[in-house]
Amino acid sequence: MPTIDDFIQTPLLITTGIGVLLISLLLVIKLRNTCNASFIFYFVIGAVVAGTVTTLITNHYFYLVISLIVAEVLAAPYMILKAFDNPKKREEKKAQKKLAEQQNSLNGDERTKEAILAIENKNKKLMDMNRELIYKVSTFFSNEDSVESFLEYCNKTVSEKVKADGCVILIADDYDNTLAVKSLIGSFPPPYKLPEDLPHKPLRVETNLRFSQFPFKGNVFGDVYTDGQPILVTDSVKDPHIYINGPEDFLKPGTYIFVPIKQQDYVVGVIALARLPENEKFTQDEFNEVILLSDAIATAIKPLYSFLAYAEKAELSKDGSIASKYQKSLLPPKLPVISGLQIGCFSNPVENVCGDYYDVLMARRDKVSFVMADVAGKGMNSLVVMIMIRAILRLAVNTDQSASTILSWANRGICLESSKIDHFASVALINYNVTTKQAQIATCGNNPVFHFNAAANTLSQISNPSEPMGVEKETVYSDINITLNKNDLIVTCTDGLLESLNENGVQYSTDNLQKVLLKNCNANAKDITNIVKEDLKKYSGGTQQYDDQSLLVIKIQ
Repeated sequence: MPTIDDFIQTPLLITTGIGVLLISLLLVIKLRNTCNASFIFYFVIGAVVAGTVTTLITNHYFYLVISLIVAEVLAAPYMILKAFDNPKKREEKKAQKKLAEQQNSLNGDERTKEAILAIENKNKKLMDMNRELIYKVSTFFSNEDSVESFLEYCNKTVSEKVKADGCVILIADDYDNTLAVKSLIGSFPPPYKLPEDLPHKPLRVETNLRFSQFPFKGNVFGDVYTDGQPILVTDSVKDPHIYINGPEDFLKPGTYIFVPIKQQDYVVGVIALARLPENEKFTQDEFNEVILLSDAIATAIKPLYSFLAYAEKAELSKDGSIASKYQKSLLPPKLPVISGLQIGCFSNPVENVCGDYYDVLMARRDKVSFVMADVAGKGMNSLVVMIMIRAILRLAVNTDQSASTILSWANRGICLESSKIDHFASVALINYNVTTKQAQIATCGNNPVFHFNAAANTLSQISNPSEPMGVEKETVYSDINITLNKNDLIVTCTDGLLESLNENGVQYSTDNLQKVLLKNCNANAKDITNIVKEDLKKYSGGTQQYDDQSLLVIKIQ
């Protein structure tokens, strides 16, 4: 007869199903967050379900009993805590925790506000400095030494702000890769190694610093410029940036501040300040103050440089415009008609250069002088030298002297000019006797002279490069004497024509000129010059040129 134990599996299955249902409901509660269900419930129900399932499989009730014991052990601590819990005290703790969190939040907000306020004050201070310096820099625009004057003002301003004993401002010269001292005030013990032969005297040391130029590496100034990072030196004895030159009191280093003058990512110079060892050390706040001042100086000096560059360009443009106007008036308005000769020429002036000059002088009834000159320099400088050469040659060709002697006279007159402007020139002088058809040629510098021999159908350069006019007053020039025949050509030009560039940066060169001359040697002189001019234009295209281009062609009839 069956007993009640025979139906034990039924309640076990029901227990298992209910346990699975309860775990599912706990998961739903967790996902939907409808209430706070303790994790103890998961372990208790899980233990019961595990025990019932194991019992169903093995038919050993031992596992069911063990699972119930485990469930009770797990639930007991939770029940004990809940039985003796004080809800009021728990709520007070929650309130205290919430209050602490709110206080921390408020403190965080206060710290954030303080940080924002500090940034705003810093920016306001920088703006005030920028405004003051930009206003001040505008007052130096009209000064002859505007950059030096402005840096001197900046030097005094920075020194006074941080009470430095000495300050030096250096500006970079990218062409020479050096930092040059532009302003020095006060006592500044040199942080670099002094020359071995320099006497350790205050005046000599200061003079050495004032006129020094420092490379971009191997010294503290260059290192700060290259790295673009400021340095605060509080212990000069131990700091590797500082070199101690000697035991003399005026050479003993104290504390230093070195700050780059930066325009965005580009460093233009360095500000260096010093305090003597007997005075207080520079502080971090003073270091930060100098960094702010350096940023303001960098911002203010930019418009000064831009204005000076514009003013220089405008002055050059103005000078070049005036010089070009007078240059044209120096050239022959039209070429003279000379029996037995054909003459052709052209000159392409480049804006603001004003370097080329040609002339045809009827010196005597039987003598014609041709001049092709290229003066170094630009604008008014080259115009002044051009006028001097023109005046000397116009007087000298009326004498019986040789072409080389006339150039020597002109050279001596130019060399005696003691002005600071460049006064060098390349000149080709051709004296032609229309009766004997003898040509006497003398050149200085690099203006070439070519001779086309019609009988032999050959073209050769008969001149050789020599010392330009205006270099050395004792220079001796030589004559080239040739007899010309019918259809022979004498051609001279300036180096601006031969050095004209195409879009690939390749020069026109002597070879191209000679090819055009040989190909068109049967044309008249005027046509030859026009053909060369067109060929040069076609070769150069739209490429910008940097020197005047001139050509003179003489054809014997």
